[in-house]
Amino acid sequence: MVIQVRDMMNTRVIPVSPEIGLDVLESELSQHSISGAPVIENDKVVGVVSLSDIVKQLNIEHTYALTAYDYYEGPYITHGSEDEVNQLGSFVGHRLEHLTVRDIMHHVIKSVSPDQSVEDAADIMLEHKVHRLLVIDQDEKLMGIVSSVDFVKLRSSQH
Repeated sequence: MVIQVRDMMNTRVIPVSPEIGLDVLESELSQHSISGAPVIENDKVVGVVSLSDIVKQLNIEHTYALTAYDYYEGPYITHGSEDEVNQLGSFVGHRLEHLTVRDIMHHVIKSVSPDQSVEDAADIMLEHKVHRLLVIDQDEKLMGIVSSVDFVKLRSSQH
């Protein structure tokens, strides 16, 4: 018997707006005990975002700040004045406060149809190294989501 995506997908989808800040995104994901969400704008899926994307962006910002620090005030070079270093710190802090989901989301959406087999879904996830696929029907309507956790649940239920 072939199991279809519709048989295991999660229909409780928590979408997020591309305009919310990363702090609000983290709060939404935590509140709903999920690690990622589709990004919806004007009733259309425009991307996907996850906790991993937040961590990656924070790493980028941290690296940027360290690089700038090393240039302006590092242990070997003193190029910048105290005012320049303070301005740089303000810039980095301001940037972090104003990053939105749109800044970090994946615009290329990996998806499956509800009628595809779970084997097809697993192959797509492995090929693209993603932890979730959006389930979208022929009318481009978001029907649900399939995550790697759903595969664990499916396997567990078969025993």
